[in-house]
Amino acid sequence: MYTKTSKRARADFISIAFRRRNSALGLLAISFAMWGTSATAQTVVRLYTYPQGAYGQVAGVTLQKLIAKNSKSLRIESLPAAGREQYADYADASPEKRKLMILTMLHIEPVLGEKGQIPWAKPVPRMKALMTFSPNSAAAMFTNDPSVKTIYDLAGKKVDLGLPGSYIYNSLAPLFTAAGLMQKIQLLPSVSLNQGWQRLGDKVVDATGAGIINMRLLPPGPSDIVKKNKIYQVDVPQELFKKAQDTTGVPQLPLPVKKGAFKESYALDYEVAREDSGTLAPALTAGFWVSADMPDEIAYEIVKTALKNIDQFGNDHALGKLLKEQIGHMAVPQAEFHPGARRAYQELGFSYGLEGIKAHTKQ
Repeated sequence: MYTKTSKRARADFISIAFRRRNSALGLLAISFAMWGTSATAQTVVRLYTYPQGAYGQVAGVTLQKLIAKNSKSLRIESLPAAGREQYADYADASPEKRKLMILTMLHIEPVLGEKGQIPWAKPVPRMKALMTFSPNSAAAMFTNDPSVKTIYDLAGKKVDLGLPGSYIYNSLAPLFTAAGLMQKIQLLPSVSLNQGWQRLGDKVVDATGAGIINMRLLPPGPSDIVKKNKIYQVDVPQELFKKAQDTTGVPQLPLPVKKGAFKESYALDYEVAREDSGTLAPALTAGFWVSADMPDEIAYEIVKTALKNIDQFGNDHALGKLLKEQIGHMAVPQAEFHPGARRAYQELGFSYGLEGIKAHTKQ
């Protein structure tokens, strides 16, 4: 088990830092590891977060601060590198080391990990959920062609689903497969979200994807394109969600973007989401995931600390108001949460999982 006084733990952490030694983040990781040499013994949990400034990184820093302030037995060391490196580091780690690692992922990646599919290089046991930092969010396709209403209308079109392993690809490819469209579209993947949206604005592609935050907001690059060009959300027919889930085993929860949502958010003179009953997109709930073998008391203390200090997330995080009620709203059944996390949610009266989402939407 990692402790602050463990030389092996510090050596492991330093080795990762040196693999990224040209980065200031690598130096920060080294300083974290060296700082531990003089402190009293604590269990160290390594957290892989998204890059600097991303929602996941902000949530990770908040969690790190809360644990440092409120826990005598735990410490979180944050490594902002939740790309392919986290999957390789976790898969290559021993079962003992995996017990004290937190990855930042969508609800899709644990299913892919069990199968050893991209972004994983080899299979790993099914991981368990702790909490989300992007509740009520989805991944969707957008087009510059007003005649395209549903993904079926993209047959014969140039479509950017992103690179295999990206959140757009992992969220939407199963739905395109369920619709029988993967062989009927011309795939032109972009290397980044902003590149895809620039290509959409320049009409190099007919459709590309992006996350929708709180079902009404787009990331900065896409939101700029929407303000300058007429861009429309592409609806995913309801029946494809169950078909995709039955085929892949990946949870697929349809979320509606209400007509007028984007128009109001960006003061547009046209509708991006055009369906009267709501334009459907697959739920996208990024969050923190751990080994099923993480000790129950550690998972419990991490989640309990977050829930008892939920106002801090509101102070630090752009989605803080949402997180106060929906920090457990990940698009997976409650059984997919770590037992220690489930205990914390139940004791403190927070809803969580698909069951919590469904109960919340009925209110």
